[in-house]
Amino acid sequence: MPYLGWTGAERVVFNLLNNLNKEDFRVHLLLYKKDDKRNSLLSDLSKDVIVSYLNLDGRIRDSIFKFVFGIKEYCKKNSIDTLFISDGVSNAALSPFVFLLGSKVKKIARESNLPTLFEKNNLIKFLYKSCYKNYDAIVVQSNEMYSDLSEKMGIPKSKLIKINNPVDIERIVKMSSMPASDIYPEGKINLLSIGRLTYQKGFDLLLTAFSKLDKDKYHLTLIGSGEQKDELVEIIKRFEIIDRVSFVDSTDNPYVYMKHADVFISSSRWEGYPNVVIEAIACGTPVIANDYPGGIKEIINISNGVICDIELELQSSLDKAMELTKVSLDEKEIVKIYQDYEALLK
Repeated sequence: MPYLGWTGAERVVFNLLNNLNKEDFRVHLLLYKKDDKRNSLLSDLSKDVIVSYLNLDGRIRDSIFKFVFGIKEYCKKNSIDTLFISDGVSNAALSPFVFLLGSKVKKIARESNLPTLFEKNNLIKFLYKSCYKNYDAIVVQSNEMYSDLSEKMGIPKSKLIKINNPVDIERIVKMSSMPASDIYPEGKINLLSIGRLTYQKGFDLLLTAFSKLDKDKYHLTLIGSGEQKDELVEIIKRFEIIDRVSFVDSTDNPYVYMKHADVFISSSRWEGYPNVVIEAIACGTPVIANDYPGGIKEIINISNGVICDIELELQSSLDKAMELTKVSLDEKEIVKIYQDYEALLK
């Protein structure tokens, strides 16, 4: 992994490492480099996990040989049996070179997005079609991702395995139950959305739709940072909703916000398998999700949320979501996810 922080792929690895049976696995985590800010989840990582660093300089494309041979040497030195990579860029960068690790190392890539989103990038498209088959197995999170890789990228179905993203319900419940005061204005229906402030996350769509709601009834909180912040602020000013929208740049505990929100909104234009939606449901909060490509239809059902065109149907979807009273995850399904991963990694 590049880092161990709050991005979706990083939380997947964090949850997996913390919940693997340590009697069956000796677990290593190899990160790009030390960075206390970007590796914010390290302090909560199981002490049984051995953490090391590649000490890469700059972007991976500028350090490709150090990246590849750093992994090779680490695997050899530590007698690694299984290499699991959960970052799309790392998967792509290593895919032409995985043979260097030898046949004794089982090589598994976890795909985190829909490959067809990158069809216009000739290099990425080449790597998917020509090099991803070099992995022994590729984990996908949704049926759509499975179809993308098998039908459009030519990955043999024998190498694909569908496993949904793991969540740590016990940790989420514990953190969401921590004291919370003044995180939301009183007397409002409080809406929450979380993610990087980028085009993909569709916050511009959400703000435009939100501006049409009853100004005295609803308040929106956005948690995240990113390059689209200034553009979103301009949208807020243009629609004169500055008093109805709050920004939170970052938080060590998003779950307390999730638990106390009336509705969680995922406004993305596309996602692989949105962890934040699963986490909101784990907090007991109903979800409204934009009808985007990815695994959202495998998460949202009539008991936990609404899928809609966020630009046209936000108000009617809010009315439906507010009627949902018993939102929860199936804990048996979560246990099975960890069991499936353990079986794959052995």
